[in-house]
Amino acid sequence: MKGTASFAIDLNNGIAGEKTDKSGQDAPATYETAIVACGFGKFHYLVLLALIPMTAAQLFSSGTTAYVLPNAECDLQLDDVQKGTLNGATYLGNLVCGLIWGGVSDMFGRRKIIMWCFLVDFVISAACSFANSYWQLLVLKILAGAVIAGPNSVLYAYLAEVHDDKHRTMAIMCTGLGFQISQVVQPHISQRSSCAVLAFGLLPLDGMGIPSWRLFFLICALPSAISGLCCLWLPESPKFLMSRGRESEALQVFRNIYVTNTGHKSETYPVPPRVKRLEKPLQPVEGRSSSRLQQAASQFGPLFRKPYLFRIIIIIVIQINIMICINSLRLWTPTIFALIEEYEASPLPAEPAATTVCQMITAVMARHTVADQALNATSDAVAVASDCTAVVSGGVYVRSIVIGCVGTTSFLISGWASKRFGNRPLLLFSYPNAMLMVAGMIWASSSDVLMGLLAVFTPAVSIGLTSLSALTVNLFPTSLRGLSVSLTLTAGRAASLSGNIVLPFLLNVSCEALFIYLAACLAICSVLVWIIPKKVKGEDD
Repeated sequence: MKGTASFAIDLNNGIAGEKTDKSGQDAPATYETAIVACGFGKFHYLVLLALIPMTAAQLFSSGTTAYVLPNAECDLQLDDVQKGTLNGATYLGNLVCGLIWGGVSDMFGRRKIIMWCFLVDFVISAACSFANSYWQLLVLKILAGAVIAGPNSVLYAYLAEVHDDKHRTMAIMCTGLGFQISQVVQPHISQRSSCAVLAFGLLPLDGMGIPSWRLFFLICALPSAISGLCCLWLPESPKFLMSRGRESEALQVFRNIYVTNTGHKSETYPVPPRVKRLEKPLQPVEGRSSSRLQQAASQFGPLFRKPYLFRIIIIIVIQINIMICINSLRLWTPTIFALIEEYEASPLPAEPAATTVCQMITAVMARHTVADQALNATSDAVAVASDCTAVVSGGVYVRSIVIGCVGTTSFLISGWASKRFGNRPLLLFSYPNAMLMVAGMIWASSSDVLMGLLAVFTPAVSIGLTSLSALTVNLFPTSLRGLSVSLTLTAGRAASLSGNIVLPFLLNVSCEALFIYLAACLAICSVLVWIIPKKVKGEDD
């Protein structure tokens, strides 16, 4: 090979072509050159296919309670406060452990964290179907949130590190498409008829004594099991391996990807076995079992110094505001539609006709308050419990399915747009557009109009969130990527938790105040996106 032009791997320098060093030996090539040499093909299509159950598992983890509560409230004797805490329980678990997973993945690897978290989440999510009380379900949802925070934090970094620069943004945008597909599937299987067909054909569940919401929990746990099994054939991130000084393992991963994509023999892979590390790996401290955890803690330092400090602050502020909007409103959408449909089905003749959905929601909530006061005055607790009837209109789920279908279509377009124009233009478009939709909800005249506005709002904020994630992984080097994504997601989870607590209070105070609050959050995002710093040319990847 002496004097011959070929490739080796060097993650410290810019992208280089074929060249040799002064001694005539193969000169190091960049990581990007190495991953480009693998091609884009079967391996990457399989990874993108695996995203379907992976994104479904993440969405189902937080979204199941939104569809379960209307049917489970009688079985578990839930009040409004308990419903709110159950809706936010997953995000509490995310918040407790979310930041930990990023640092741990930067030390122990992406694949192991993703695989084991999905498998454990399957066990916990399935156990939710056997909960017999509010407290049991609350603890299980918090645990599920703590575990699923692992894939939430690490998956974006993994995708970025197994794709070349040309396809990296597209791959991350596909996660948004997976979430939208899941939003179509989840409300569908939440209906009693869908659950019965999936599990027992046409055999009625009531005849078997199995409440449909328990079966719904079991079905929603399946994507986690499938995702964990998919990880068995996924390789470790080659970029992570190189950052830890495991060059030979990284080269083998490159070769395997190359073979899978091209069908050629590994010997024909155009990068010879000469690898240069991304950076000097942290050395283990002999005789101390906690050395790796100490090393993980040391990862925080560079993130809070120039040039990364300003970047992480801007990203976190945007993440907080966008997560307040997307997750609080998403989880309360079935309840909001149920309130509107209740008014449209039986408006109060003694009251002036409502002209906006906010007026409808206010009228129905006032009606519920009067009914609750009457029930509280009843001395016969058994009679009160027997009056509890969980009835959810099929229209609530149909509207959720329509919103998800529109979002899926929009992500197909945004995938092309992100590749053509980049992530920043998508951010500049999505946040102001979503803000206008939320402002329009104040004057929406019916549930159909509200559905139309939500059908634009939901994919807009989802595209904005996914584009922000894609932008984040490119703003930080490999050694900080998992931690930076984890930190921003943790801040977003705290926002989601607070949003789910604040939203019902705002609904009770003023429906209009809720939408004004959400519009203000989106206005902040629309301004801050203009000042997100760009990556300086020559920075380490």
